[in-house]
Amino acid sequence: MIGLNFSKSGLGDVDVLVVPVIKDGKTSLLLPTEVTDQIKFRLTQSDFSAEADEIVSDFVHLNGKVVKLVLVGLGDKTKLTDDQLRSIGAKTYLTVRDRQTKTVGYIYDEKVVSANPQLLFLEGFMLRNYPDTTYKTGDDAKKNRTKLLTELTLIGTVLTDVKQELNRLNTVIDAVNLARDLTVAPANHLRPEDLANTAKAIVKDNSNLEIKVLHKADLEKEGMNLLLAVNRGSSYEPRLIVMTLNSSKKDHPIVLVGKGITFDSGGYNLKSSAGMLDMHTDMAGGAAVIATMQALSQLGCKEKVIGIIPATENLVSGDAYKPADIVNAHNGLNVEVGDTDAEGRLVLADALSYAKRFSPKLILDLATLTGACMVALGERYAGVFSEDKPLIKQLQKAADISGDKIWPMPLDQSFKDVMKGKLGDINSIGTLDRMAGASTGAAFLSYFVNGTPWAHIDIAGPSHQAKELEAWNPPHGATGYGVRLLVELITEQL
Repeated sequence: MIGLNFSKSGLGDVDVLVVPVIKDGKTSLLLPTEVTDQIKFRLTQSDFSAEADEIVSDFVHLNGKVVKLVLVGLGDKTKLTDDQLRSIGAKTYLTVRDRQTKTVGYIYDEKVVSANPQLLFLEGFMLRNYPDTTYKTGDDAKKNRTKLLTELTLIGTVLTDVKQELNRLNTVIDAVNLARDLTVAPANHLRPEDLANTAKAIVKDNSNLEIKVLHKADLEKEGMNLLLAVNRGSSYEPRLIVMTLNSSKKDHPIVLVGKGITFDSGGYNLKSSAGMLDMHTDMAGGAAVIATMQALSQLGCKEKVIGIIPATENLVSGDAYKPADIVNAHNGLNVEVGDTDAEGRLVLADALSYAKRFSPKLILDLATLTGACMVALGERYAGVFSEDKPLIKQLQKAADISGDKIWPMPLDQSFKDVMKGKLGDINSIGTLDRMAGASTGAAFLSYFVNGTPWAHIDIAGPSHQAKELEAWNPPHGATGYGVRLLVELITEQL
């Protein structure tokens, strides 16, 4: 987490000073003459005209110290989109990042640029302040880790609500980084028990959180046979992690369910070698839920919220579950296993059924569920499936504000009908073969919520990017998708 400071007078002892510059050249009265002169000079040069995304740096003498001056072009401030502002902020971070840079000053003046664009810029800046060399050793890795920014000082007349917004932003980004850390961890560093221990540590540090962790014997007593079936090929026992915020409240809770497959080989429907490489990230939904619970707790959320994470590996052994097995689910339905590589919906099904005991007013599940959704929407958008139109609107508004993108996808009775089984009650993949795979996955899950307001969010695409698509995320790896979306939805839109 970046240390945030606020200074009404003076530039303070900063290593770098970041100054946003708009197209008309208007500058803040807070700036000393040395800086305004440098801005005027740069605007006469061919490499800087204050257009959006133009960033130049120089050195100036301030307070007896050489300071790196970074001028950031914002162009016509009325035409910038939220994503452009986040992107410019992230690129600015990469400009200032240096081993010698620990403290950055930012000129905050609402007379030049209004509050919301500056907050979006700072969001992108802070999101990019993430180490992506956790498992590297040697000098290069150490250099990259020491480049992380530790202090950010806003210089200007900072309004109280902006302080609150920035502190909130810092808390949410800290949770995003937790989700990134968990998702990027390889399977030998993060097993179901480790995921549960992370949740326990968070609960220990936050008095308004409680936790219950169900082990294999507990799951057997509960009849969570789908989760147990998926686990049978693994040497490591499964866990069902249940985190509760504001447990003393009598309200009907919001329940968040996150898929926690810490490694997915595909089981007997084995994945290809290439398809297996990133399957330690198949618990990104669970990571997002754990991190969201942390953020909601630290933000003082008054809602009663329950986070449920079914965690297991999906591997192959002599005891592993097999295609065409019929397993009795937690809600009593007999499920035909159509494909052992469609394991995520099985563990989610038992978790969704378990969630019903809390009489929730709303259930949301996040899961890296289908490659089909990623084929349809790419790596920027999560697919949202729900028959609750008001809920979809609330999710869309939360997505628009948070920057975690969603796209509504079809879910109706026709998809539910094709999930009916021949021998069992339902089949885990249905009868459409490879067609409409994302919708049939959602249709399967719908059998386990039984009328409770619910949305399924398929995050297979945006949870992990193979190359840089959004500048505020690491250039490759886990994005922490879902945390900003859920926090915005629960604290502001519901």
